[in-house]
Amino acid sequence: MILLSNLTGEFRDSGRESAFQAERLPVSRRHARMLFALSALLNALFLISDWRFAGTPHFWVAVPSRLTVVLWSLYCLSLCRRMNSFRAVERICFGWQVVTAIGVAFLVSSRSDIAIFVLVMLPLVFYLVVPTSFRGNVGGGLGCGAALLLGYLLPAPASTTMLGMVLAMLILHCGMWMAIARHNRLQRQEWMAGRAAYDAQAALADSRDTLERMFMAVPLPLLVTRRDGSVLRMNRAAAEGYAAGQNVVLDNVHHTYVDPPVRDDMFDRLQRNEVIDNFECRLRRADGVVRDALLSSRPIVINGEPCFVTSVVDITERKEAEGRLERLAMTDGLTGLSNRAHFMTTLTRITQQPPVAPAFSAVALIDLDEFKRVNDTAGHDAGDALLCAVADRLRHALRPGDLVARMGGDEFAVLLADLPGPDALQPVLTRISEYLHAPLSYHGRAIESRVSIGVALFPDHGQDVASLIKHADIALYHAKNSGRGRATLFGPGLLDSWEREAAMLDRARHVLAQERPVPWYQPKIALDTGQLQGFEALFRCPTPLSGVIMPGEIAAAFEHPELGPAITAQMIDGIVSDCRRWRDAGLAFGHVALNVSGADLNDDRFADRLLDRLAQANLPPCFIELEVTESVFLGRNADRVGRALQQLSEGGIAIALDDFGTGYASLSHLKQFPIDVIKIDQRFVRDLETDPDDAAIVRTVLNLAYSLGIRTVAEGVENQQQLDYLRAGGCHYGQGFHFGAAMPAEMVEERLRNDHPWLAASIG
Repeated sequence: MILLSNLTGEFRDSGRESAFQAERLPVSRRHARMLFALSALLNALFLISDWRFAGTPHFWVAVPSRLTVVLWSLYCLSLCRRMNSFRAVERICFGWQVVTAIGVAFLVSSRSDIAIFVLVMLPLVFYLVVPTSFRGNVGGGLGCGAALLLGYLLPAPASTTMLGMVLAMLILHCGMWMAIARHNRLQRQEWMAGRAAYDAQAALADSRDTLERMFMAVPLPLLVTRRDGSVLRMNRAAAEGYAAGQNVVLDNVHHTYVDPPVRDDMFDRLQRNEVIDNFECRLRRADGVVRDALLSSRPIVINGEPCFVTSVVDITERKEAEGRLERLAMTDGLTGLSNRAHFMTTLTRITQQPPVAPAFSAVALIDLDEFKRVNDTAGHDAGDALLCAVADRLRHALRPGDLVARMGGDEFAVLLADLPGPDALQPVLTRISEYLHAPLSYHGRAIESRVSIGVALFPDHGQDVASLIKHADIALYHAKNSGRGRATLFGPGLLDSWEREAAMLDRARHVLAQERPVPWYQPKIALDTGQLQGFEALFRCPTPLSGVIMPGEIAAAFEHPELGPAITAQMIDGIVSDCRRWRDAGLAFGHVALNVSGADLNDDRFADRLLDRLAQANLPPCFIELEVTESVFLGRNADRVGRALQQLSEGGIAIALDDFGTGYASLSHLKQFPIDVIKIDQRFVRDLETDPDDAAIVRTVLNLAYSLGIRTVAEGVENQQQLDYLRAGGCHYGQGFHFGAAMPAEMVEERLRNDHPWLAASIG
């Protein structure tokens, strides 16, 4: 877009032209004032020279004209204070031009020597000196030239040079028009350039000021440093962050780094013009406090000097928060010990390192025995107190380098690292047991603390985390099954036993889910009369493909805390249904004995459920007899088992002590618990006619039972000689293949209906 007119040199846009003239108003006003003053002064001087015309007719023309120009110039000079706009300047200058041109036109009519000079000079003044617009300059100059030319030529007769003078004046005025247009154009171009430069400088100054304000106002510490670490500039946040309230100015960043190797590494990278982002380091403030920082730095050039601009982010709080979160993620919230994740991470690290002989490590899994009973009887607060006490005792029992963790619930784990040899393990386990087995007092109430421990060695029992944890868990399982309150070291035999038990449990789960266990009944015979006394219900599970599943195939399931009660419940349902049917049919079946385990009697509601089930079936409790082994009396649940047996006995159910003589403290059990029947284990009966020791044991048991008034049942009677010996010794009842194997309920019912003589011929 063309901004300037080719004809006038002025702006085509009137608004921009007005802005140009308004900006130049002081200059225009000053030029006008100077013009009027010089005009008055010079014309006053010329007035003195005009006295040379005294005595001539031109005197009365020259003096009034000159005097008019002087007075008019002085008048215009007085009007300068009213020049508040370019239009006002232009109007006053136009008035001065008109009066001056007319007055000088009369003066040049004298045709003196100076008249020709004035004829040329005054239009030039109007063109070049008068501070007005193009029209004012050109109009004033052209009008002035015409007036002067007329004043010069008209009084005298026409001259032969008149035409040439007119043409010369036209050439002069054309040149002046071009000069004025060029002058205007140059003025405005210069003005535009000046404005552009001013705007650029203002923008640059504003940008610098903005950048400076931004640099100083950024809350993030920013520093500009030379290659030697000296500080060139820093913002307010950097100065305040380093000073930390002290009147100290940072002059070099080298001494702020806590770790010189880290500093040198960073500066070496910057020297290679690398870009630094998220560079973690530690910085020391003026007050000596060390802060964690995250640096980002860029190489820059300032005034030709290589420098670095660096931003500093204080991540001390973030690092502390991360540390707290990491500790929380690796710490058990209740006990303050390491948690399972931390333990597994540490164990993984140890197993990934090559073992150094002869040193080895050990993993010990610790489980609180009967922790649920503590929660149930003393409350969860007491349980939490017990867990915290166990954690504290473990800390004191272990060596400084050992790791103890709570794996969850009531299970703890210990990592014994760098044991000098196998002999060093047992003292540690003994110390752990001594610390943990000490009783705990909670709010004046004694809480028994007993634990079972399973131990696996690295690398002997596993070279990875999964194997070590699995084998330590197997050892813990064996410790619990062996009476609890003990420590067991893993061995290959434990793995075989565990795999067998695991297979039994899997088989039992399948039986409960897919098959239908039923009771089979083995008769019990009164040895003195040969009459049927009752039956023992034995577990059987007929299957369409694999025949009958026997109890030995799932032996481990009967003591399982979940599977055992589930099997017992199905057996009770079958026994109650069969007894109800036999009674309704009027069949005399005596009673049915049922084997129950510790897993059944540990349930406080077992006795209630059994008595309720008999009541619902309208069966007298005397129809049921419970057989228990001495193992249910061992351990910390003896009191609970005793209460359950007492409740059942008071409810009318007879209690038989099975496998008598094979356990521990049998005599104390006979005194402590409501035992109605003693069952002599078949291992003593099997060889009593050939083994004097077995015969002596049987005879002793029979005499003991007779003295206590307890009935006796001999298991495993298989021939007439055994029967004769037992009957002679005063044994009340017998069961075994000599009387009949276990049979389904349908066969029992058939024999009862046919009044089968249960070996009556042998009683003779």
